[in-house]
Amino acid sequence: MSKRQSIIVLGLVVWLSACGSPANVSNTAPANATDVSKSGGAKSDAPATPTPATNNAACYGVDAGEKAVLRSQTFAIDFEPFKNSCFVTSHDPQFKDPPLESEIAIYKNGKKVFDFPEQFNGVTVGCWVEAVAFQDVNDDKLTDIVIVGKCSAKSAPYNENMVYLNNGKSFFTREEANTQLSDSKTIKDILGYIKENPQPFANASPSNSQS
Repeated sequence: MSKRQSIIVLGLVVWLSACGSPANVSNTAPANATDVSKSGGAKSDAPATPTPATNNAACYGVDAGEKAVLRSQTFAIDFEPFKNSCFVTSHDPQFKDPPLESEIAIYKNGKKVFDFPEQFNGVTVGCWVEAVAFQDVNDDKLTDIVIVGKCSAKSAPYNENMVYLNNGKSFFTREEANTQLSDSKTIKDILGYIKENPQPFANASPSNSQS
């Protein structure tokens, strides 16, 4: 072996010692990596909430009658009084942007088990749901539902935000409290207002609540 060949071989041995064998190279992603392609399509500025026990996709196929299920605002829920259920937003299929005539309900095993009172139950026409959050807004250990909604008007859309309070048996809302949220544009805005003005949103089971 010539002197030049000896130098080349020696250099190769040093390089392999420093870098390691190709067999030690791993293409495995970190264990905590998130596959965003599999995440839900819902857009919300809500604070992080516990992951439901079921998958959102399982809720997309419920029978909403003549309405179309709005997937971006339909979620699996797993809290009392409707554990392992689906919060479903549906709308008139003729209107997609915005999804007018929005309605919200809770389904279990593919069947509707609860209709929410007031605006998003067909009371106010021309409205749609922009964001939903599930959070205890009044510190009573029960998960409430916050809705960012809008309704169409000749001049411009106006806010129609709703807070549905959980009384342990169903959800109810207070129209006079909701009117105070008309200037709020996001979930964050609504939660901030409630934090500074908690009394209208205190939980007390009304006599006309649904069960």
